[in-house]
Amino acid sequence: MNDLKNYVEYAQPVIKAIRENHNEFCLLQYYTVSAEDLTVSQDLLEFMTETKNRPEHFSGNIPLVYAQYGEETGASIVLYLTPEERKNLSPEVTKVLAGEYHRERSQLLEEWDNTANKPVFILMDHEYYSDVAGFAPSDSWGGVRNNVGETIDFLSHTLGIPYLTIQDPYCGLEYHLDMMSQTDE
Repeated sequence: MNDLKNYVEYAQPVIKAIRENHNEFCLLQYYTVSAEDLTVSQDLLEFMTETKNRPEHFSGNIPLVYAQYGEETGASIVLYLTPEERKNLSPEVTKVLAGEYHRERSQLLEEWDNTANKPVFILMDHEYYSDVAGFAPSDSWGGVRNNVGETIDFLSHTLGIPYLTIQDPYCGLEYHLDMMSQTDE
């Protein structure tokens, strides 16, 4: 899903300005992870390890955007899963993505089940506890989406740059994504 990568590239000047002038922890990165890279610890999803923690360390087929806005706890991720990639996930990872451990079970599980044969975006927020940290489906945005606009809006709002959304006709993001996807084909 190149829209995620194109969004990250488009937003980089804004992220760079924020890092230099306001928040040195602000970060927006595009990864391609594999199903094996996704692990679960105490019902939270993780994909980085001590030795595998930069975009160039990964070479899978699952697009992932990492949006960090705080030093330790402020981060979100978006995963783009096709039905084929969904089949490669471990049962533990599937339970976390489907929201079995988080949120009102019936709503998220229903969203997960209803999108089994469609590509989806999974919106996740970082959770930090005294003994574990990782990602869980976003309570405020819902976990499963099939709309790239809502996904990009989630990332922009997460980073505190709500002016860089699909709905804002003045930022040019929608035009940029359309133009970039035409050149990718």
